[in-house]
Amino acid sequence: MLLLLKFSNSKAQEVINNVSLEKVSSTSYKVRYKLNKISEYKLNGVTLKIYRRRGGDVEEVFSEAITPSAGVQANQTYSYNWKTAAGVVKDGDELQARVLVSYNKPAPVVKTPAPIKVNLPPKANAGADIDLQLPVRNFVTLDGMRSYDEDGRIVSVKWRQISGPGLLSLSSQESYKSQVAGDFFAGMYVFELTVQDDAGATATDRVNITVKAAPVVPPVTQPTVAAPKKQDSIVKRAVASKPVMPKLKGGPNNALLDILLPGVGHYFVSGDHYGNDRKPTGFLITALYGGAIGGAVYYKLRSKSEYNKYIELSQYREYQRDANGSVIGIRGANQAQATQYLSDSRNSQNNFLILCGVSAGIMVADVAYTFIKGSKNKKNWETDAGVHIKPFISSDGSNFVAGVSVKF
Repeated sequence: MLLLLKFSNSKAQEVINNVSLEKVSSTSYKVRYKLNKISEYKLNGVTLKIYRRRGGDVEEVFSEAITPSAGVQANQTYSYNWKTAAGVVKDGDELQARVLVSYNKPAPVVKTPAPIKVNLPPKANAGADIDLQLPVRNFVTLDGMRSYDEDGRIVSVKWRQISGPGLLSLSSQESYKSQVAGDFFAGMYVFELTVQDDAGATATDRVNITVKAAPVVPPVTQPTVAAPKKQDSIVKRAVASKPVMPKLKGGPNNALLDILLPGVGHYFVSGDHYGNDRKPTGFLITALYGGAIGGAVYYKLRSKSEYNKYIELSQYREYQRDANGSVIGIRGANQAQATQYLSDSRNSQNNFLILCGVSAGIMVADVAYTFIKGSKNKKNWETDAGVHIKPFISSDGSNFVAGVSVKF
């Protein structure tokens, strides 16, 4: 009798091995097999089939499910006792045992992809609309400081004029704040602000500048001026029309503050003529000046103290007397120590003079800078206002006229 052992498929070879079929008696046979557990597969069932070859014919003589009730255990050998009926197996028959295994592969674990970060575009804010009336003598400030980016930062800012009755100039196209100047005409000017964040997204916003025509002013009747009673009378005249504009800040008068404390006036003129963009670094000058003055005071006091020690030690005398009180010897001070006190006093005095010079130099330089920068600020302020002040004196032989002329 020939016993043949076969598996159901190639995957089963990983699950089933060591299959054997042995005859116990004429009607009893024992089938042994080993099942291996594969972690990624779930066992559904095990079926034993036995085939008989008699002559040239092959037919199935036995089939039964033999799934282990406790499930598949690692490296576990199982057996099955097959009892045949009379006449099923005869001498000369060939038997073939097949162990069939059915299993399911678990569904693959679907990994949830990491969420893709979506960049939020920035928010552009060109500020509130502006209403003006002719004549416009001052520059107009565009303010985009309220622009922001929720998930990053804004890396670029750009202003541009979209429309208007005339072309105006921008002091800075790539700053949050920009000044608009030029010849204004009645109508609406539209300016656009574009901001870009660090991911390349952009946003825009617009601001309207509405300029109204100048109001109609009725003619003013000039009052009759009475002739002076005396030919040598002095007539003082002043014609002025004060423009509506911000007060000058950071002028040359701030140099007087630097005389009291260097760095203070420097701070007030460090911005523009309207007090914008002042730089607190000017107070470093105050710190340097204060340090120089403090050092000078220290060395002055030390010089005086060392000199007093020198005087006291150089005048020191010790008299030796006998029993009757007569002087029999005189001992003076330590000359080397007295000389050292005098040398220390002179060194401290030199340091005092050096620091006094440094503090004076700081003051002079800061006063000069403040005066020059303040004068420049004043000139720019007068240019913005279009103010030109010029005193005048005239006489027609009988009258003497003195005054100031203010032109806008």
